[in-house]
Amino acid sequence: MTTLPDKPLLVIALGGNAILRRGDDGTIETQFRRADESMRQIVPLLADGARVVLTHGNGPIVGNIVIRNEAARDRIPPMPLFIADADSEGGIGFMLETSLTNALSEAGVDRRVVTVVTRCVVDPADPAFAHPTKPIGPYYEPAEAARLAADEGWTFVEVPGAGMRRVVPSPRPLEIVEAPTIATLANAGDVVIAAGGGGVPVVRNADGTLAGVDAVIDKDWASAVLAEAIGADSLVVLMEADRVYEGFGTLAARPIDALTVEEAERLLPALDPGSVGPKVAACAHFARTTGRDALICAVERLADALAGRAGTRVLARQR
Repeated sequence: MTTLPDKPLLVIALGGNAILRRGDDGTIETQFRRADESMRQIVPLLADGARVVLTHGNGPIVGNIVIRNEAARDRIPPMPLFIADADSEGGIGFMLETSLTNALSEAGVDRRVVTVVTRCVVDPADPAFAHPTKPIGPYYEPAEAARLAADEGWTFVEVPGAGMRRVVPSPRPLEIVEAPTIATLANAGDVVIAAGGGGVPVVRNADGTLAGVDAVIDKDWASAVLAEAIGADSLVVLMEADRVYEGFGTLAARPIDALTVEEAERLLPALDPGSVGPKVAACAHFARTTGRDALICAVERLADALAGRAGTRVLARQR
């Protein structure tokens, strides 16, 4: 099946719950079941001819890869974090593309699906490198954390009641290296899975070469940068909640159907910086820089949200 020229190009950012949710046992069978559930929501768009690029988170899977690294460090040289980022992109991409290919086959929709391991350029002078905040990997006893800090240069924070945990930088993404390739594939009708976990963080050296760096990039920000680079008609960010709420988790919680860019930016200080905050910020960035709307909704309400019946829309223009 080929796409139609009047059909939109969408970048759809899947939350971490596309693969694992709180309380899941973490087995590969459960991960595939979650992937199957998520990918079935995408099929109607593809059956209608839409051009789609899928991005996804990689937590807690990248943390599990780090734990395996640490568990086997006496037998196998541990790999740097940027390699764990790439490993998670490939593994999660395989699950999503397999689930989506199967769902398309069951629905009788002829679309190809491909995963692109994606590099994301960051600034080595980004303040995040001097102030790492993103927790990753296992918990350590204080003595072991001190040894690793001395030997590896890692930064640790104390988690009350749990121990010491490594924190890594989360710099702002600047450029998606593979954006032209992703655009070519998507415009040809292929469904592209890209920028998984925010992509593999790299820096551009003075001679133009690229080098991996240990960091974790926010996947919603990477999705916004990718959507802008490929000329997407809309950025759609999926999460567990059905929409953005002011005062989420309180008795005074208020659902928000639409926000202008200015309203979204004013709301940010009141939003959880570890979950919905980056989603709203990324959508506001996309809307401001492209003049096109963005959308935040639950994966199960994707069709309704695209039809204007659910979710929170971040508007590029005043209402």
